Amino acid sequence: MRIEINISVHGEKVSGPRIEIKGIDSGKNVERAVEYEYRRQVALMEAGLTPVSETRNFDPESGTTKWIRDMVESPDYRFF
Repeated sequence: MRIEINISVHGEKVSGPRIEIKGIDSGKNVERAVEYEYRRQVALMEAGLTPVSETRNFDPESGTTKWIRDMVESPDYRFF
């Protein structure tokens, strides 16, 4: 079983885009992926950058997410 999650961090002044994370294989790794991705997006926002809408993969060995591809903002994206 593989789990996919979507994360979007919203602050007082900024609303981040939806980031999709694929390839999560357990409940514990869902927790690790969410924690890492939340911290990554907050760090970008604190640096004055805006995260981009993208699809990432979770690497359980490093506990990090890695870029796979940009997320196309079209209604038919989910059919690809």
